[in-house]
Amino acid sequence: MKTTSRPAAEIPRARTPWRPWLIGWLGLVLVALLNGTLRQLGYQNWIGELAARQVATMVMIVLSAGYIWMLHRRWPIPSTGAALRIGGAWVLLTLLFEFGFGSFVERAPLSTLLADYDVAAGRTWVLVPIWVLVAPAVIRRLQLELSERQGRDRDTGLEASSPDEVGVRK
Repeated sequence: MKTTSRPAAEIPRARTPWRPWLIGWLGLVLVALLNGTLRQLGYQNWIGELAARQVATMVMIVLSAGYIWMLHRRWPIPSTGAALRIGGAWVLLTLLFEFGFGSFVERAPLSTLLADYDVAAGRTWVLVPIWVLVAPAVIRRLQLELSERQGRDRDTGLEASSPDEVGVRK
């Protein structure tokens, strides 16, 4: 049996949708700015700065998960590796923006900017860049599993009209 090999450059590969995901990062910035504004104007005076920052961390993770879910439905990422590369690019852009904006626009000293990452002082913001790194891969995986489950249910004739009836044949 004769086999032919093709140079790696000729092997078709799934393309990573870099452009929409890099542009999509700007939406993440808007989510973060709205989250910060909500924290400062909404609930920080009621619960205190530290608690408000902790709440804002969780709010940011939840809102960004929803945003990334929508992005991935529109521009699916072809592989886990590509999802992690997108997450890495987003973390880099996020940290450059956060420290650049803080240093040059707000004129905050580096010690102030780094304070948000001091877990020993109760600051939880470090979870946000960690989440941003893995979120595209996590959301990709969740959507794939959901799609596979829906396909299996469709193939077997199983439907669920309520959460209690999952897997009930109609």
